[in-house]
Amino acid sequence: MPKRPAEVTDTELAILDVLWERGPSQIRDIVEALYTQHTPALHATVKSLLERLTDKGFVECDRSRFAHRFSALITREGYVGHQLQKLADSHFDGSLAPMLLTLIDRVKLSRKEREAIRKILEGMG
Repeated sequence: MPKRPAEVTDTELAILDVLWERGPSQIRDIVEALYTQHTPALHATVKSLLERLTDKGFVECDRSRFAHRFSALITREGYVGHQLQKLADSHFDGSLAPMLLTLIDRVKLSRKEREAIRKILEGMG
């Protein structure tokens, strides 16, 4: 993760989703996962987006083979945690508790989800 995390566009996030789901992947595989077809234009677009994600510090490229393989440098959980902290910083003076309470108040949780949250909270005490 970069020291000063950069913003990720929706399209870049879609690429990260592919890398999180499939692990290290070649450009061709990412293109086909996103668009179900492979064309030179789509290949060039995904290649540019991967270069931007690399520059931002979210992706690395293994160039040891002819077909380069790209990997995410941040986990989905790490990215989501960063986004949640950013939301807390901008709307709740950096405090996660009021943000989580607002979220829990607005979402209908199943019994299983409530129990999972309860176990996490009990484990923190």
